[in-house]
Amino acid sequence: MNGIPTGDWQFWVATGLAAVALIAILRPILPRRKSAKKTACPGCPSGEAAEKPSRPKHVDLTIGGRRVRN
Repeated sequence: MNGIPTGDWQFWVATGLAAVALIAILRPILPRRKSAKKTACPGCPSGEAAEKPSRPKHVDLTIGGRRVRN
């Protein structure tokens, strides 16, 4: 009876390619782990800006220089 040819280099190449293909297929499907350390935005030493979404800017609607709404 023939077993798994662990001494053959072609077996290891095919096994490695199959493992890489399996990882490439499963990576988008599996959920990602959240890292313990949150990445800070560039220029933010505390990383606060990366955690909080920025507030939208509210502007007044004007037509011809006059405010339409209060």
